[in-house]
Amino acid sequence: MIATADEWEQRIKLLRLMSIEMLELAQAGGWDEVADWEGKRRTLLDELFRQAPPDDFVLALQETIRTVLDSDAKLVELARQEMDKLGAYLKSFGQSRRARHAYQSI
Repeated sequence: MIATADEWEQRIKLLRLMSIEMLELAQAGGWDEVADWEGKRRTLLDELFRQAPPDDFVLALQETIRTVLDSDAKLVELARQEMDKLGAYLKSFGQSRRARHAYQSI
């Protein structure tokens, strides 16, 4: 439970920073780290939404959630691109294997 104004402020800032860090890690190809951070961020989100924020922090939380959603949209696009690359690689790998098998059967 978040009790004080300082705790609310720190956790909201942490949520923003975690989301930015996750996007930077994804851009650098650090997908394992992104997955680790997502688990930690989910815990923080659960904590933040377990209770209503004090009136003084509603706007800051809304702005942070917008930042999180924007960052996540970019992260999903990067993940989609990475999946496309992996799909092309696996297809190429399968074709190479079939070609090698065909050559060996001659």
